[in-house]
Amino acid sequence: MARVCEDAKDMNVVVIGGRDKDIHPNTDPFKIELGKQPGLEKTWKISRINDTHSQIMLLHSLKKANYNLPLVLTDSGIPPISNNTEIKVQVCTCKKNRMDCSHAGSIQTNLLLLLGLVLLSILCL
Repeated sequence: MARVCEDAKDMNVVVIGGRDKDIHPNTDPFKIELGKQPGLEKTWKISRINDTHSQIMLLHSLKKANYNLPLVLTDSGIPPISNNTEIKVQVCTCKKNRMDCSHAGSIQTNLLLLLGLVLLSILCL
């Protein structure tokens, strides 16, 4: 899991790399791209560092929460083989060099908690 401050000046989130145990030419260079989810390119950017690693960057600040970033990694084989994966990015509040991620829960978690409280109140009636 990668962590970043919601008001970060440095928009570099994490460096990721690919590894393939195949023999040449079915290994690097790898292509690492954003998944096929609409709108990702408006928030995230991936820049290639070398044949095996890329830098994931934010294009603008995000609110405190947990985000799942879908990625597609492709090797240089013929035909190329792709693998879908996901990086979890936690956006936290940062004050005085201290990162607070305690309430960076997802919307789903908050909705489940609310649903549980509603059911509990109905059962108590």
